[in-house]
Amino acid sequence: MEDNTEAKYYSQNDHLAAIGFQAQPGDIYYMNPPKELNTYPMYINDPKKVEKTIGSFIQYTMDGTDITEPLYRRYSDFFALHQKLIQRWPGIYIPPIPPKKISGNLDPNLIKTRMRLLNRFCLNLSNIEYLYKSEETNIFRNNIPEVANAINKLPELNYGEILARMKEAFPEYNENYDIIVGKGKFSQFESFLTINANKIKEFREMVNNASEKRETDIKQFLELIKNFTNYEKENMINYADKNENALIFNNPSFNNLSEKIIKLKQEMINPFVAFKDWLQEEELDVDAMQLAIKRIQMLIETEGKLVDKLKSIQEDIKKDGEGAVNFFKSIFKKKEEILAQLRKEEQETQEKIDNIREIIKIVGDNMENQIEVFKNDKANNYYKYLKMFAIMQRESNRVVRELWDLVKEALNQINPKEDYNDDNPPKNNDDYAPAKNYQLDQNENENEIHDEKEEEQQQQPEEKEEKEEKQDDENHEE
Repeated sequence: MEDNTEAKYYSQNDHLAAIGFQAQPGDIYYMNPPKELNTYPMYINDPKKVEKTIGSFIQYTMDGTDITEPLYRRYSDFFALHQKLIQRWPGIYIPPIPPKKISGNLDPNLIKTRMRLLNRFCLNLSNIEYLYKSEETNIFRNNIPEVANAINKLPELNYGEILARMKEAFPEYNENYDIIVGKGKFSQFESFLTINANKIKEFREMVNNASEKRETDIKQFLELIKNFTNYEKENMINYADKNENALIFNNPSFNNLSEKIIKLKQEMINPFVAFKDWLQEEELDVDAMQLAIKRIQMLIETEGKLVDKLKSIQEDIKKDGEGAVNFFKSIFKKKEEILAQLRKEEQETQEKIDNIREIIKIVGDNMENQIEVFKNDKANNYYKYLKMFAIMQRESNRVVRELWDLVKEALNQINPKEDYNDDNPPKNNDDYAPAKNYQLDQNENENEIHDEKEEEQQQQPEEKEEKEEKQDDENHEE
């Protein structure tokens, strides 16, 4: 029997039975490769339905090596954290969370998917130190009432504050980073991601169809075994004159086969589950990377608009300095006040430009590194899930083969005269008759060819003599 220890890692303990979800073999709730959840800095488990006067929701228990006391979080808390990280860390890749759902939030299958993806978010977030130790995440993982509201109340940061936290997170960066070159690279990669997203979507639809077909095949296979069992109970038992020892699937002596049939429903695996999870994660990761790149592009566009604004202010200062003060500006203010206000606005705009340019250098330099990390992660994820698919496929085949091996063993005990252990079914002697006839026919054909050659050789001297006589006659006539 093959060692299937590795395959067992891909079915996690079920925390969802209490809310009506029945775990299926092959379901993957959490981040893979397999890792004990209690080693994570933070994670969620134990989903529970909370009844409210207006609507109900699922509440998860927060746990982990960095969680010192029981905490309870719902999806809206994760959503608030994710949105605030995107807002206050512009141009930085933020690990994705599952998308919002308008309805069906209590569906057990949706909760299962959310648990897997939210735990993946927790793991990925904890691996990015500057995000994990940020003000936003600290609020999230501390015992604060109404967590989502507390996170949402965090004020929007100005460019100076954003630059300060960026420099703290990335103390070493390329101060000579070429924004123009970077902009071209990001646009090119973002275009690739757009095409890639469409291909992933098509691939996922195909895998979903294949998964549904495999589920149907599994059900049909289980139904087949059930019908074998019923056939023996209703037909074979009578053909065998009520002798249970003549049966296969219902034979009390074949305990191994009976146990295998009982466990078959739990052991049958749908390998496409792994690929469905992988492609779902791929879609979310691609969207998150596209969003980060678009935020950098927005920073670059904002910097361009600020430069245009600065030029306009400087032109107004020049005009006012030459005495061409705008009439509407000078109705309620003196020329000196107008110039002072313009110079203050000029200074503030220049400061914004300087800050945003420095931010772009930091996030641009970081993004170029992040793209390489992203590509490597995508390649490694492909290998990981392909291996997982191969393991689950092999496991699925092992389960079926073990069943039929037990059936063959049972057949050998009941009817030892026949050889049921040979993987190639025995052939009837009559099966070889056509080959023998073919050989006879071939020999007969060879004999006929031989006779024809001998006859031709006998005819050759006579034909030669006739040709010579004919030639003599022609010469004589001449």
